[in-house]
Amino acid sequence: MLEAMDERSRVLLSSLLGTAVGGVVGYLYLTETGRKVRKQIEPALDAIVNELQHARDAGAKVREVVQEGQRTLNDLVGEDRERVDWESEAYRQASK
Repeated sequence: MLEAMDERSRVLLSSLLGTAVGGVVGYLYLTETGRKVRKQIEPALDAIVNELQHARDAGAKVREVVQEGQRTLNDLVGEDRERVDWESEAYRQASK
């Protein structure tokens, strides 16, 4: 989407997004109702952050398992190649 936009459109979009984010942050931190809203949503945000951390940890474990599986597979394939090379050499020697 951004590739199709010219420079002026990107600047305008960035300015609008910055204004919107600034307005929300100002509302949440500078008004009494914003403080009440913040107190209501903070537990949910904390729970989301915890879930994201758990997901990141699980992803790291999955990555480790995949890497270990790749190493094991490479070891097995390497052993099979050596065995095939040895068998073919033994076959050639025996057939002479």
